[in-house]
Amino acid sequence: MARDWTVLDLINATRVFFEKKGINDTARLDAELLLAHVMGCQRIDLYVRFDEEVTEPELSRFRELVRQRGERRPTAQVLGHREFFSRRFEINGDVLVPRPETETLVEHVLGELEDGPLLTADIGTGSGVIAVTLALERPESTVYATDISEPALAVARRNIEGHRVADRVALRLGDLLEPLADEGLEGQLDAVVSNPPYVAEKERGDLPPEVLEYEPEIALFSGPDGVDHTLRLLANAPAFLKPGGLLALELSEFTADQMREQAETIDDLNHVRIHEDLRGTDRVLLARKAS
Repeated sequence: MARDWTVLDLINATRVFFEKKGINDTARLDAELLLAHVMGCQRIDLYVRFDEEVTEPELSRFRELVRQRGERRPTAQVLGHREFFSRRFEINGDVLVPRPETETLVEHVLGELEDGPLLTADIGTGSGVIAVTLALERPESTVYATDISEPALAVARRNIEGHRVADRVALRLGDLLEPLADEGLEGQLDAVVSNPPYVAEKERGDLPPEVLEYEPEIALFSGPDGVDHTLRLLANAPAFLKPGGLLALELSEFTADQMREQAETIDDLNHVRIHEDLRGTDRVLLARKAS
């Protein structure tokens, strides 16, 4: 005879299952997110439904999602979406899962950019979360969003259309800044923003299965020391900025000091500084184009 499962029983049992699979830090959170998705409610709503019995169709769908998460597939990929700046974005295996560190990057960018007409670029846009957020938070702005991956741009396009900013976010296929050169945008941008690949090849063995097995390598790794893409951006992005324009890059905590020192050697950049993320880790480099 099949067992009847309450919401709380199912959460607790799933937490234990995930912990046995090596998912420790987020075991209960993941269980709640998956169950809320299946039950068509917000995660917080589960807390007033702990004694409610889960229906058999819901249980069947939940078991399939739990199976996928148990294989260490990222929760965002299992669900097919992730929240970023309190907005929902489509996520799949063609793009990185947006992380809180990137929200920190965007928060600093928004703190630097005034309201009004702006022309900005999001380099290596992936799912498009940075480009869409900039367009929505600065409604008079236009954003160029570039990526070398066609599948990633397909995800970004759906997110851009879903958030109704297709008239102000222009997607371009190409390597880093090359599409901006093709558009003749030298000296015209108010900001260049990027969360580039910054994982060192030597760190490959330290990555959890969720990252190494399920997220695209092209968006993760940046040469032996994890700095190849960042060095290219530091060298070439200033040419596309207006005098006083903003360069904002997400960085690895292991190379932040090195990248700050490199930025300080570039004549076209000044006001170089590093900001921490919510964990107190050096994460964001900001600089201004010299006037």
